[in-house]
Amino acid sequence: MLTSLILSVSAIINPAHAEALSGYQKKARTEIFTAATTKSEIRVIKDFSAAAKPNTYNYFSLGTGLTVSEDDAKTSKWDLAFSGTTILVNGGTSGPGQGGAVILEKPFDSLSEAPKEGYKTDGASGNAIASGSGSSWYKYDMSVHAILPIVGRTIVVKTAEGKFAKIEFISYYKGAPEEVPTEESKYYTFRYVLADENGKF
Repeated sequence: MLTSLILSVSAIINPAHAEALSGYQKKARTEIFTAATTKSEIRVIKDFSAAAKPNTYNYFSLGTGLTVSEDDAKTSKWDLAFSGTTILVNGGTSGPGQGGAVILEKPFDSLSEAPKEGYKTDGASGNAIASGSGSSWYKYDMSVHAILPIVGRTIVVKTAEGKFAKIEFISYYKGAPEEVPTEESKYYTFRYVLADENGKF
């Protein structure tokens, strides 16, 4: 009622004002609708260091998007641990959490739901996110002697708390250079999305 009155009065004074106000209201409604239906937030992590000392790891929480202290290695506060090309999940032989992972031949942006099965965990036979060229997220390109992400391959991680996240690794080199890597290695750039309570991205 009040809005109608404002529009009517404004139209009497200056018809252009009424049209502008009406347009503003439509824009505001569109923004609210968009915000309510936006997909889960994409988080981008740049230059996360995997340059750990031998037999040690750098720990990361997908939930907080922050580094976790090595002092919490035996807790469920972390989801992934990095040391060079080796990546651990917080589960199995690597931690007390519910962690696991599955490698999918599907582009990151087209993956809309976490698989309900197929997750592996770290164990005596190997890690859920296996090391080695072609085994998980990267290949070693002999022509340029560089570790490069495998295009179209996405990793879905089951977190320490049993939630899900899809991850795309972008670079293994500091600054994520577009050309043949010449910068320092063991610096991960990756993006990820946490699934909602229904496993949807």
